[in-house]
Amino acid sequence: MQSTRRLVLTGGGAAVLAPFLPRSAGADGAIIGWHDRSLAEYTKLHDTAINDGYRLISVGLYGPTSSPNYTTVLIKRAAPAEQRHWPLLTNAQFAQTLAEQAVQNFDATLIAATGPANDPRFALVCERQDTLARVLVGLKSGRPEDRTSLQARHREARVAGLIPLSIASYGSADNPSFAAVWGVDSDQTTWNADGVAETDAELQVRMDAQASGWCRPSLFSADADGRIASVFVDNRVGDWQARHGLTAVQYQQEFDAWTGKGYVPVCVQAAGTRAATAKFSVVFVQRETPQQRTFTATGPTQNADIDAVIEKFMRQQALRQGAIAIVKSTKLVYARGYNFAELDWPVTQPTTLFRLASVSKNVTALAAFQLVEENKIKLSDTAQSILQLRTPAGGPPRDPHFNAITVQHLFEHTSGVNPGAFGSDVAIRDAHRAARPGSWNLPVTAAMVDAFIASLPMVTPPGAEQVYNNCGYYLLGRIVGKVRGAPTPMAAIQQHLCAPLQITRIRQARSLVADQLPDEARYGATTVGEGPDARLDVPLFRSNMSNDRPLVPRGYSGQLENKDGSGGLSGAVTDLARLIAVWISPNDTPALKRATLTSMLDNAIAAAAHYKVRSGYGLDGAAARGPNRYYGQKGGDLSASQNVLQFNGEWGFAANWAGRITVPGTRWYPNFPELMSVATKVDFGSTDLFPDFGMTAL
Repeated sequence: MQSTRRLVLTGGGAAVLAPFLPRSAGADGAIIGWHDRSLAEYTKLHDTAINDGYRLISVGLYGPTSSPNYTTVLIKRAAPAEQRHWPLLTNAQFAQTLAEQAVQNFDATLIAATGPANDPRFALVCERQDTLARVLVGLKSGRPEDRTSLQARHREARVAGLIPLSIASYGSADNPSFAAVWGVDSDQTTWNADGVAETDAELQVRMDAQASGWCRPSLFSADADGRIASVFVDNRVGDWQARHGLTAVQYQQEFDAWTGKGYVPVCVQAAGTRAATAKFSVVFVQRETPQQRTFTATGPTQNADIDAVIEKFMRQQALRQGAIAIVKSTKLVYARGYNFAELDWPVTQPTTLFRLASVSKNVTALAAFQLVEENKIKLSDTAQSILQLRTPAGGPPRDPHFNAITVQHLFEHTSGVNPGAFGSDVAIRDAHRAARPGSWNLPVTAAMVDAFIASLPMVTPPGAEQVYNNCGYYLLGRIVGKVRGAPTPMAAIQQHLCAPLQITRIRQARSLVADQLPDEARYGATTVGEGPDARLDVPLFRSNMSNDRPLVPRGYSGQLENKDGSGGLSGAVTDLARLIAVWISPNDTPALKRATLTSMLDNAIAAAAHYKVRSGYGLDGAAARGPNRYYGQKGGDLSASQNVLQFNGEWGFAANWAGRITVPGTRWYPNFPELMSVATKVDFGSTDLFPDFGMTAL
């Protein structure tokens, strides 16, 4: 388990001039380091260590440019890399040295800097490189669109498949400046560098939030005023420890303690105008080289060709967790959980639950059409006649057109309500505060969401236009709950749809990291950017689950508990497969009659033909495949999970991923032809795995 034991210490301390003792003197992997050294002292110690087989893994430069101080860590190698080092360079010398070394295929791996933004001094370490790194100096802190900013260059590096190798902060709080080295990200490491010039307290908040999402710091860099730039990575190095705000004495103590336990100080940086008041930041790791990801598969049956398709896909997309289920007719013929992850990552089972995102709409639609089958509602009924919504001020819906929205409009994405505004939790809270002052807080309740929707203007009149509408399916879910007399839509769905089908692994999703159940997948890396610029990141967002809105991993920032109808469910592929079998079955099922499903599918096909966009009725696409045979598909997409449910004639599949698909041209969605072209050639015989997962044969 990774940890971030907080230690932000202050106070003076005498400079420690004695070198640190090697962790294991004379052995490969032994560590030695110094701090508070003058240029002459540092150069002598460095040269001696290099001759003894040590190589620099961290270098820091601090204090005045006229007489700077150095902190460094070296590690002993059995086969040391060829390394070149320049401890003190001006701006012009730095540029000239880089150019000269590049001709010889040497490039920067470590940099450090001190001094004012207009006249800094640099320390530079170069090694032989197959591919030259990207090195920039004189960057500012600014918007990602400004190419003079560190933020913009980080974004460009991520798109180019690079990762920060070293960052140097210099200048002052009023005029910060940065230099950075980015190298090829051969390990597909997901990283984040949003912390650019933060105080110790701000860094600690960021570190705690990143650690809760299974990320760790890899780089720190501080300027003379102690403002820290940081890089966090999504990889595994065993336990790790990070310290910042340390005096020299405290840093020595931490170094001795953790290297004595076998930890490696992979990044040590210091900040301050002089050695006596310098503050140190350090990252210790149990292992210097991150664990490699391995592919594993878990499930009651095995097919090498099917698993090979998934392995190739997950490696390509750098996905840690996924699961698939394959259905033929009314039988579950294949179900597997997959990991492409480090060995200490939780094993994914076929029964592992993943956030379903908009695949939740398929569940909602089936539950709502049960009500149609039972004559409890009609497609022509208005939503308002059932829900009786009032605005936050207690009045009727703001837009008269709201009263004309029918159940059919909700099924077909043609209600005309604002598709996404209902998900703006802060706006919902603030609207209630403005309408009726009182104790309105985050997280917002479903009743608060209902009232907010009633206060919004319509985008189009009902039935005028088809626009994918999360809000419409939220309302459809609310209708299911209201008509069933259940406290939530999910409670009604579990009783009336899931229970008859013996489905036990579809539930309301949970928002907070702390509230996740042990059988839920982990949601980490997420996609930022659009189109060819889309790349994985591990950003932090403000939580919508409390008024103080702390920073949390993006995958755990929004509220899902009241969005079950539109995208707030979690489910296992085994239980999604049960719904696929219901869609395919030519016979009545314990939950829905065949005539009901045929009516839904025919309506979906007609809606797609009329509006030329999508089918609705819980599906994105629908088509006839011959007598009593259909095609249907529904996909789901959240910030850190993607899913699909599909049936096509007598075959169908469900796929869940804990992550985002970013490689352009990938064809997993909506039909995953690479998978199904293999699966449909397999002779599964009489296999039916539903009983293995607690569901009798349909």
